Amino acid sequence: MDFIEADARTFDSEKRFSMIYLTGNAFQAFLSDEDQRALLETVYKHLESNGMFIFETRNPLGNDLSNQEESIWGNFIDKDGIKVKVTGTQSYDSSNQIMHWVTFRDWGSEKTTSRIACRFTDNDTLQRLLTSRGFFFENQYSNWDKTPFTPLSPSIISVCRKKHGA
Repeated sequence: MDFIEADARTFDSEKRFSMIYLTGNAFQAFLSDEDQRALLETVYKHLESNGMFIFETRNPLGNDLSNQEESIWGNFIDKDGIKVKVTGTQSYDSSNQIMHWVTFRDWGSEKTTSRIACRFTDNDTLQRLLTSRGFFFENQYSNWDKTPFTPLSPSIISVCRKKHGA
């Protein structure tokens, strides 16, 4: 198996694939309409005719998008046996549909901060975006165990195909 590190918006290869998948809510890392379209164009280009595209994204209707001050998120024991306290904040930019999470980890003698931004695309917009890029939906689930999708599911797992003959 070969691993290639590249920008999914601009990746170009002569290879074509029967299936492409994104996990870990990677779709949410594409923060703008332009980024999402570029990703889907790359996927479409690299799929064989009738190839499958499967991915997950968090569902905005099934998640708490409220702004939250710093609160305790939990703790864990690191590889050296040290208990690490984890706190964080969340701030939602509704005009751009982007959640900003800041995570603080406290080892007692050391503290770290990490930041992440994720776009929350609603299911209607997601379906329009995919169909406008030449995909059709086979199914949607709320979990990888194929639990049926409902409007308030926390996740949207989409199983799509590149239109046959395209």
